[in-house]
Amino acid sequence: MADDSIPTLALPGGSILQFFVMTIPLFGVYCYFLYLAITRPNIADPDNEAFYEPRIRLTDILYVYLTTWVLYAVLVIYMLWFVNKRRRLSKRYEKEGIVILGDVQYEDEDRWLANCLFRKHDYGYVIYDLEKVASHPACDYKGPLEGKIRKKVRVYHRFPREQVSILVIPQYPYSGQPKTDLEADWASFSETYLVSEGYNEAADNNRGSIQKVMSRDRSLGIILISLGWLAFLLFASVFVCLQIDEISDVYQDESSYWAWTIFIIVMAGVTPVVAIGGNLIRWKIYERWILRSGKNARPDGSFGSPRKSRRKNRSERGASHTKASEEEDGAYVQMT
Repeated sequence: MADDSIPTLALPGGSILQFFVMTIPLFGVYCYFLYLAITRPNIADPDNEAFYEPRIRLTDILYVYLTTWVLYAVLVIYMLWFVNKRRRLSKRYEKEGIVILGDVQYEDEDRWLANCLFRKHDYGYVIYDLEKVASHPACDYKGPLEGKIRKKVRVYHRFPREQVSILVIPQYPYSGQPKTDLEADWASFSETYLVSEGYNEAADNNRGSIQKVMSRDRSLGIILISLGWLAFLLFASVFVCLQIDEISDVYQDESSYWAWTIFIIVMAGVTPVVAIGGNLIRWKIYERWILRSGKNARPDGSFGSPRKSRRKNRSERGASHTKASEEEDGAYVQMT
């Protein structure tokens, strides 16, 4: 049994209830749309008074179902493929990462709009010396590594830290991540995961700043609920198309041919492109952010992008070399 004094970072599986409750109102509305589709043939008669009352077109209901289908398909692919890729990348730090010392900057800004929309409070900055990475025996990076780097990272422990362990994948010197925050990330896909020994005092002093993360059970629950939604939306979309078949001769603004055409296009074309292609693009952006992003320190202490800083350093070295050569040759440049 785990020691109660050591914080366990994984949430219980019951937290899936939050996601389930959030989908109930939407499910109720979509069931009402299904009810309209069921009863529509009963009023598809010009002799019926209800025929002339305002109505929601079944084609519009089909659009809503298919749009939601695409969104849930994106979520399912994200949970099944993207999340697993992210977890494997995170575990690379545990298997391949080298340890150096660095600082973690965190500012708990009270900006509720930015925190709600962009979760700014979930991110901080890690600062470490690239020369320490280059001098490590396991580092096989071929390019020049000079100065310090400042990199935006996901943090679970929301407080600043100095001289803490930073894990870096040797092939990617700009991939530094705080070790304790990675352990919290590993807790998000483990049943239980305890923070490193020796970190308990800092955790106790900042317990209000330690964020608990979701366990494997929650991810599985989200997948199951999303798959249930996909099954419901598929059934509802097919049923609406069949109902449009029955009423298309009565309502001029309902077309059976168009309904089945848009259904096939969304299922066979739009869904794979958006769900798979969108997650693939997002993964490439995420992978680059984790492994290659960061800003090098400038001589004045500020930070710039790695490429610009390297070009600037080469330009400065080239300018110094040119100036020295001109001084040796007695040359000068006259300013006018």
